Amino acid sequence: MTKIASAFLLRGDDPTLLGNALRALTDQLLEDEDRSIALEEVTDDGHRNEEGEYSLDTLLASAQTVPFLSDKRVVVGRDLGRFSKKDTIEPLLTYLENPLSTTRLVLVWEKGPTLQRLGQIPKVLLEAVEKSGEIIDTRVKGKSWEWIREQVDLSGVQLDRGALQALKENIGDDLASLSSILETLTSVYGVSTALGCEEIEPYLGASGDIPPWELSDAIASGNATLAIEKLQRLQKAGGRHEIQILAILHGHFSRILRLAGLNLSSDKEAAILLGDKGSTFRARKSQQEAQRLGNLRSREAITLLSEADLAIRGHSALAGGTILEVLVARLAYLYRG
Repeated sequence: MTKIASAFLLRGDDPTLLGNALRALTDQLLEDEDRSIALEEVTDDGHRNEEGEYSLDTLLASAQTVPFLSDKRVVVGRDLGRFSKKDTIEPLLTYLENPLSTTRLVLVWEKGPTLQRLGQIPKVLLEAVEKSGEIIDTRVKGKSWEWIREQVDLSGVQLDRGALQALKENIGDDLASLSSILETLTSVYGVSTALGCEEIEPYLGASGDIPPWELSDAIASGNATLAIEKLQRLQKAGGRHEIQILAILHGHFSRILRLAGLNLSSDKEAAILLGDKGSTFRARKSQQEAQRLGNLRSREAITLLSEADLAIRGHSALAGGTILEVLVARLAYLYRG
């Protein structure tokens, strides 16, 4: 990282990973400076004036303030996702053309407490930060395996292939838990001992959340035991209610039923029928499963889902978790026929 950079832009899709990156960056930028003197943070409330209107005036005033009792100042702008329109960041772009040499400006692109949807980072802001500083990207969606391996390498912990796979499966979508696991392994074993599954298993903790498609993939494998395991992770680590999981499965099998019995010529044709836009990946998977199940078993899957829905809503004395376990096992058995 270039320490003489005047500005840094942090982006990411996980608040914990973003927060970890922010703490590491501010620690590095402050070096030996007193945090209470050299660090200033402007959050969502600080971006609003007395009339409740949002602007970057307070942040830029802080960025242009000379240090007092320190050699430099680190100014952090939080909750900047609402400034996604070019006209709202014009003053910031002007500042970045001639930043104060004693200020390290850290911009955190996050949603904040009062914004419903995170806006896109304006291209001109990305370009301006690249010229005067550095963009730190903590996004890991679609590349979680590579990110986990990179973090393990950086930690110095020595894991064999099996231990790496066990670590990945345990974490699931809860990537923020990786740092604490690696810290524990480092404190217990150091950085020079080669570790396998048996050595790391006691320190992995509870399994993390998983994306819903892991459940549908497990069902499609015909492995009822695996499907129930994935279901339990969605319920416990993911905190998903039974009705939410039913809705996910109903959507999945409804797509399959719409394609079952049709002689489609391409993935694109399937995507059009399903209303998918862009990539045809999901349509291709739905078509493949429709071909495996056929019309009869696809309809049976919807019937099982409807029966489970009624049971969870009070038509059965069984617990909701038990009803779902029976359901996913029966759905998995459909793929064995």
